[in-house]
Amino acid sequence: MTYTRVRNQELSITFKPTSSSSDILFSNSKELLDDIEGFLKKKYPDEFFIKAQEKVGIDFFTKKLIYGENFTFVKYGDGEIICMIGGKGKNCDDHPYSKKLGYLLEQSFVKLLRNYDDVYLAEWVDNLVKTRESYVNINNLNPKFADYECFLTLDENMNDNKLLKFYKLLKNSKRKKIFVGPKKLKDVSGMIDLDHFVEVPIIDAFSKYDDVLKKLISFGVDNNNIYIFCCSMMSCLLCSDLKEINKKITLLDIGSGFDPIFGQKTRPKQPSAEQCFDYYKEILPKNYTFQKSTHAINSLNKMLTSF
Repeated sequence: MTYTRVRNQELSITFKPTSSSSDILFSNSKELLDDIEGFLKKKYPDEFFIKAQEKVGIDFFTKKLIYGENFTFVKYGDGEIICMIGGKGKNCDDHPYSKKLGYLLEQSFVKLLRNYDDVYLAEWVDNLVKTRESYVNINNLNPKFADYECFLTLDENMNDNKLLKFYKLLKNSKRKKIFVGPKKLKDVSGMIDLDHFVEVPIIDAFSKYDDVLKKLISFGVDNNNIYIFCCSMMSCLLCSDLKEINKKITLLDIGSGFDPIFGQKTRPKQPSAEQCFDYYKEILPKNYTFQKSTHAINSLNKMLTSF
């Protein structure tokens, strides 16, 4: 949410359905806002400046899949922001920052949040939020926000079947599905029945940016394609590029979402591979068997490529 100082007084009201199955906000959020705004303007003419902020989560995106509606979920986390402001070094997954990447990230940020009404920006809270909001304010953007962790395989998300339901729907969808990610996640192909798997380096995926974009275009950027990205900061650029070609597609910046299932734990709140296997076994490939040795090798390979 945009941070602003308060000089006088303001009142914020949150509207949240009492049932996750309710479609009132899903189908009528604009009409509801118009009704409220109309009432206030009629009763208190010229008294209030009204600004609404939408935020959605896993149930909303699940409904989007069920109803066949396209959307874009994109992350501009701390790594992307640091790169955008000219930071040196690399992000938490060892992908290096560069001036070119930072410039392209800035461009994609503005394009995605200005030009399309079905783009949802993953919301997160840390000491770089104000920096992100400066980009929002300078460019006069009004992003729709989404729960940052809604697609991530985390301990908390495995307390119910919402994440499983989403990926099960994704697996059963007959829409063309294209995945971009490192070789360690090759088994995602069977988990969600991909049409294409585009491999990127586990470190410095951006070094293959032009080749990856050409390959994606060669598959055809057709109406209702679904793209899933696990390729670090380059994911944002690909979302913007593909959206410019065809806005009638779905784009999912999953980030580290599949790491604990097929690769290794890369975040503190991620479950073990055994827990992931138990949770997702309904949609994992029939011939897939969890092997501790495989995960140990993935960890070793990542360590070796870091030197």
